[in-house]
Amino acid sequence: MAPFPTRGPARGIITRTAGPGDALRCAGIFLDGRRAACPWQPPDRFGLDDYAASVEGTLVLVAEAAGTVAGFVSIDPYDRFIRALFIDPAWQSRGIGTILLQHAQTVLPGQIRLSCAVQNKAAQAFYERRGWTPVGRRNTGPPSQILYQNVYAAENRAPAG
Repeated sequence: MAPFPTRGPARGIITRTAGPGDALRCAGIFLDGRRAACPWQPPDRFGLDDYAASVEGTLVLVAEAAGTVAGFVSIDPYDRFIRALFIDPAWQSRGIGTILLQHAQTVLPGQIRLSCAVQNKAAQAFYERRGWTPVGRRNTGPPSQILYQNVYAAENRAPAG
């Protein structure tokens, strides 16, 4: 997959399909991100092995910055669902999450859903600032999840050609 074009502070970031060599780095980002996003959980609740189960059956895209994987998004194309979006804390607030979210919407044009924990106010604000709308709850077990849906727009259609 060709690099996805970027603008603004995230210039120089490329996105690509994750390869087998990215799994350990993504697992570390996933572990650190879950611990940071879920401070109400004991730190040992999460482990590096959780990543493989979480992304099974999905398309994983990574964002690379300065030669290292800075974040990833996991997309379930059959359910039209973004299962995970995590950015290395050292790379947060640089537009990488937005780039990955936009790339996911380009790869999977049309309406997509995602969810985040009710307690994760930072994630909720992130998605809502980018036009995602809360459409309900998803009670798949603790913690309770808010279900979001993107607003289908011309700019998230797959490019022609």
